[in-house]
Amino acid sequence: MLTAGACVARPAMVEAVAFESRTYGFVDQLLAGQSGEAQQAEAVLVLPESETFKPPYPALVLLHTSNGQGSQDWLYAQRLREEGVAVLAVDSFSPRDVDHTVRDQTLVSTASMLADAYGGLRFLLADPRIDPRRIGVIGFSKGGIAALYAGYEAIRQKLAVAEARFALHIAYYPWCGLRLSRPVTTGAPILIQSGALDDLVPPERCAELAAATRGPEGPNNMTLVVHPGARHAFDHPLLEMFGKVDITAPSPAFCELEQQEDGGFVETRSGLQINAANLGAVLAGCSRSGHAGGNEEAAERAYRNTLAFLGAGGFLTRR
Repeated sequence: MLTAGACVARPAMVEAVAFESRTYGFVDQLLAGQSGEAQQAEAVLVLPESETFKPPYPALVLLHTSNGQGSQDWLYAQRLREEGVAVLAVDSFSPRDVDHTVRDQTLVSTASMLADAYGGLRFLLADPRIDPRRIGVIGFSKGGIAALYAGYEAIRQKLAVAEARFALHIAYYPWCGLRLSRPVTTGAPILIQSGALDDLVPPERCAELAAATRGPEGPNNMTLVVHPGARHAFDHPLLEMFGKVDITAPSPAFCELEQQEDGGFVETRSGLQINAANLGAVLAGCSRSGHAGGNEEAAERAYRNTLAFLGAGGFLTRR
């Protein structure tokens, strides 16, 4: 079973690590080449059992939800560790003195989490226990947004060292309303998994994004899986006993932020220009409350998809 109980403890025998990152107010700053503010990121490195799996290990940078690091991160870290995959579970909130962003997503921007993701990639590339050819990124909800958009070449060029890139991307129920003026991926495979009943970040936005995205040489190598009967956070261990939970905090369900030719962004429904200063106010006008809920069948199916995706990418080694 994927859901191993509501309270999942951090795995034993982990390494607390830190690496350099940046803080940005909004993604326009990142894409414009601004340096942002220097930021030390913190993470926990979970390695496979050395008696069962031999280094160098494949690895995933793991990005958490707007609730911050917790049970879901440790559940996936432990499960993936048992498959021979190292996990760098990044804490994007604590170093920035933020507990959560549930009611204000601007407290830690997607651009900052993208910087953390690529900082994690640099960190793992320098670790001789990690296979540099097999480093991917996985994220959930808010972290899923960063895991998804880290796969776009315009983002990679601003944050990666030289030609470094993630080998694959896994995004669980991300918001897909950010539209880049050049929607070209790095070419690495991208897996998006959403719930058909998700009214916080509707899967229709992800279908639209996939249709508008292309790869460096044509096909975008992006797969969207929509799970019937599943709501937002359908795999979260804290929701396994609840099929439907009211979420009163606003989520950008109707927000579509489109990059213009000058590099700026406009919210397409209102026509308002967006920057770091007014981002919260603009998002409030296109957000709504909704629901979350656990779905054991969808969680199991999604995890099997994740393992199959990792296997196809050469991340799963024989014991």
